[in-house]
Amino acid sequence: MGWEANVRTVTPYVAGEQPKEQGVIKLNTNESPYPPAPGVARALREYDAGILRKYPDAETEPLLSELAAYYGVEKEQVFVGVGSDDVLAMAFLTFFNHPTLPVLFPDITYSFYDVWAELFRIPFQVQPLDEQFRIKEEDYHKPNGGVIIPNPNAPTGELAPIEMFENILRANPDVVCIVDEAYIDFGGESCLKLIDRYENLLVVQTFSKSRALAGMRIGYAFGSEKLIRYLKDAKYSFNSYTMNSVTM
Repeated sequence: MGWEANVRTVTPYVAGEQPKEQGVIKLNTNESPYPPAPGVARALREYDAGILRKYPDAETEPLLSELAAYYGVEKEQVFVGVGSDDVLAMAFLTFFNHPTLPVLFPDITYSFYDVWAELFRIPFQVQPLDEQFRIKEEDYHKPNGGVIIPNPNAPTGELAPIEMFENILRANPDVVCIVDEAYIDFGGESCLKLIDRYENLLVVQTFSKSRALAGMRIGYAFGSEKLIRYLKDAKYSFNSYTMNSVTM
């Protein structure tokens, strides 16, 4: 096979199709049917295009400060990426590195999780949902190399109570637990309030769904200062300028 013997192969995630026809109601990627807030269009009109000749702020300072202020956390507790996919991929790369124990996530869930696990050579094990398509907490009370669960889960739409995640965190003090909250703005209680109590918790959110900005690619995560510092170290080791100035 020559050089192909050393290629890292993986079954890719299949992105949602963007139909060219007009008047199509498209549901497969849960994009908002409504435009973003009026301030977005205003900011684009007033943007100084001359800034584009410079590299963007690697620390994403403008966005970082606004997110910290809006959510009532310290800037050191926030990580910003190009969509929550970028944030989650960086989290897989940074935190899920146990040589033998598998990362745990539901069997019906966001289909990117197993793609990242395979790409980064991370052992993983899917946990079956119950007959009502709900997470079974006890499945995550066993030795593992990390946990990631969406809340609400997708594509089931099932919302788990915050108490379940606190129980899972208590049962897994030695691994990082990620709660993927891409849809939390549509209902439910965020696990953000738990980051000061659990140093190993990462809460990931996005502007793609409730804020109707999927095309801008803005994702962010909350966690302890130590957890966020490890994420930033990994990011800046190979790709500092990920978010463009217009999006910021």
